[in-house]
Amino acid sequence: MKKLSTKEKRTQELLAADAAVSLASPLLEISFPDELAVLFSVAAHPTESVLYLGLANGYVYAYRYKVVQGRPVVSLQLGTETAECSVMWRTRRHKGSVRCLALDADGDKLYSIGTDSVLKVADSKTGKVLQKCVISEGAGATKLVVTDKVVLVGMESGEVLVLSVGDLTQRNKITRIHEGDAINDIFHFAKRSMYKFVSLGQTTLAYWDCNMDDTREREKIRMSDDQEDEILCGAFVDDQVGDTLVCGMGEGILTVWKPEKNDLEDQMSRVKVCKNDSIDCIVPTLQDDNCVWCGCSDGKLYKVDAKRGKVVETRVHAIADECSFLDLDCEYHVVSGSMESVKVWGEPLEEEQEDSGNSENSDSFSDSSDSSDSSSEEFTGELTGLSREELIAELDKDIDVEPAETQEPKQKKQRRQKQGSSNNESHGITKFEGL
Repeated sequence: MKKLSTKEKRTQELLAADAAVSLASPLLEISFPDELAVLFSVAAHPTESVLYLGLANGYVYAYRYKVVQGRPVVSLQLGTETAECSVMWRTRRHKGSVRCLALDADGDKLYSIGTDSVLKVADSKTGKVLQKCVISEGAGATKLVVTDKVVLVGMESGEVLVLSVGDLTQRNKITRIHEGDAINDIFHFAKRSMYKFVSLGQTTLAYWDCNMDDTREREKIRMSDDQEDEILCGAFVDDQVGDTLVCGMGEGILTVWKPEKNDLEDQMSRVKVCKNDSIDCIVPTLQDDNCVWCGCSDGKLYKVDAKRGKVVETRVHAIADECSFLDLDCEYHVVSGSMESVKVWGEPLEEEQEDSGNSENSDSFSDSSDSSDSSSEEFTGELTGLSREELIAELDKDIDVEPAETQEPKQKKQRRQKQGSSNNESHGITKFEGL
């Protein structure tokens, strides 16, 4: 019998899995054909079906949409409308590009920062500016986080500005958290205190109190060990429990951290998600399934079970573009964005989920330094939305295929509102100088 080559084996595997591929597809897709008006930031309203889009030309668009599971995708270009998707408002909000967008917990106010170093607060329904202030000039903003008490602005210079949420006056400035490297991400450690935060920069993770006096209490910043790989993004799997957080790395690894076990000194386990590509953004599913969505530079979304250490689903956002932004809308649909498009995703149909649960096909693709934290070290994935020809074209990608494991949705809108801050990743735009 003729021995099959590696490529032929991969072809057979992909074709065999073709029958079990989930048909989860986007419910809404907005594209950006103008090269000067590409997408730089996304924020989804916590209680209404509204998307806010920040563009490279300084414009902010607010789109209201109505999509139904099982119906054909609603597809349109920026600036156009359909019966299901309309523009609430649009405005030239900043001179230069829009760096970051974030909503408050109720979704009433939209915060934005541009390359003009101006922070603006607007009514999310009308777009009318309510407040504005000039932040530190000379260094661009990389991250914007809004809580009930404070507004945090992470800077390329490595500083974190702490502003009062009421009048935007500066309450504190924390410097050189990551030895002067740019702030890649900031997220709230709500379980411990309303003033505790985790930041990521270069190859370290830091845990600190935003109210501290930086000149006298520098030693209170808790730094992780050097991870020897850039940490680009992170999130708590469940911010109300606060027992597990995950970080996306530059080499495609998802690291799992346990604050209660070693006070964030080092990662506890690792999950290999996308070989030779980076994990650029993360958002938790908020479905009580121990899962997060990872947006990667290969243009795909990976659903990762952090408890079991395995990829359970894969969706393709774009073939030739990075998946740089992730969020959840008010119905817990995952929202993915690249510079050329933004998509609101539906879920697989029930009969497809039942079919996918009848077969298993996985290969080992993870490692761990704490076996008690992960009951499985297998990598599994599911390519969705691809034709047979596109599946074959994925032969050069190091992805194993398995039907997605499903969870019964457990939506909790109050919990979604408490999350407060946007998980939009904005470090990726810093390479576009002058925008």
